This record gives sequence, structure tokens and C-alpha cells, in this order.
Amino acid sequence: MNTHNFVDRDGSTPLDPDQIKGIRFSHLTNMGELDEVEDINIQKGLEWLNHQKTEDYLSKEFLCKLHEKLFGDVWKWAGKFRTVEVNISKYRPYDVAPQLLNFFEDVKLWISGGRMSWDEIAAEMHHRLVTIHPFPNGNGRTTRIYTEYVQKRNQQKVTSWKASLASDPKERRKSYIKALQRADNGDFGMLIEFMKETK
Repeated sequence: MNTHNFVDRDGSTPLDPDQIKGIRFSHLTNMGELDEVEDINIQKGLEWLNHQKTEDYLSKEFLCKLHEKLFGDVWKWAGKFRTVEVNISKYRPYDVAPQLLNFFEDVKLWISGGRMSWDEIAAEMHHRLVTIHPFPNGNGRTTRIYTEYVQKRNQQKVTSWKASLASDPKERRKSYIKALQRADNGDFGMLIEFMKETK
């Protein structure tokens, strides 16, 4: 099981026209087939990420490159910001780039300032990126992978994403969504526990 994919969806569900826009594989017909080719691409992207040592990893350019490496074999728009409004983000497409610039400046301050624990930094990072929702799709997976990478680059323990629920994806996703909703209201406690729980 891909620990980064919390999506609870029926693999036999047909792809709708909106989902097919920008796809590189004309033979894909359902969510299960899409998940399969995305997972293969994500593994290639992770291999690329494991070799990245650049000092400029706290930047929108690096985030876009990561998204492109994770999804570029499947989607023509990989690595490019979304151009339409989405219900799960309060930000419009033209807000994405400036919000990311602010986000990365904040992250640099969080890391250098020493006033926040790494649990708090990781949770706030993850929540802010998910809220900005920079890309048309793959935001949750990209954000989780990126959060882990930043932890590794700073010699921190990598989050578990509620590893104890890995065998129960429905419950895992339910807990994840609830934690994000709490964070929307400024309460990061549940998200921190979700990210660091290892039992």
C-alpha cells in the first residue's frame, strides 16, 4: 500500500470528462487504473526526490518541480498551478503564487526562529499547503511527501501519517479529514497527533 495515498474511492468508478482533461493515457477508464499509473509515477518521483540536495528546497520552484516529478508521466499539467477555483480552497487561482511566497517565508522563519516545535512546524506546513491547494490534483500526496522531505532535510523524525490505520484506509482518511477541519479553526492538536502517532 502506498502510505501517501489516503484516497478512499472505488477503483471501478469510471473517470468523468473533467478527470480525463490533461491525462496522457487515453486507455484509462476508471479510478483503479488511474491510481495504478499514478502510483508508478509517484515511486519514480520519490526516487528523484531522494537524490535532491539543493539548498533552495523551500521555494515554490522546488515544490512545482516535485509535483511535476510525481505526476508528470500521467498529467500534462503536472507542476503547473491550477487555473480554476475549487471548493476546498478559499484561494482563487491568482492567489496561489503570492500565497506560496508568503508560506515559504513563514516556513523559513519557523525553522530559524526556534519558537515552534517540529511537530508544530510540520502540521502547520501541511495544513497551509493543503489549504492553498496549488495544483489541479495530487495536492494531498504532494504535500505529505514534501512535508516528509523537509523533516528529513532538517534531521527530524519523519511523520507517520497515522501508521496504525494503514490497513483501514477509510478510517485513516476520516481521521485525516477531521484533523484538517480542526486545523482550519486553529486547533492543530489532532493533526499533530495524526502525523506523529506510531502505535
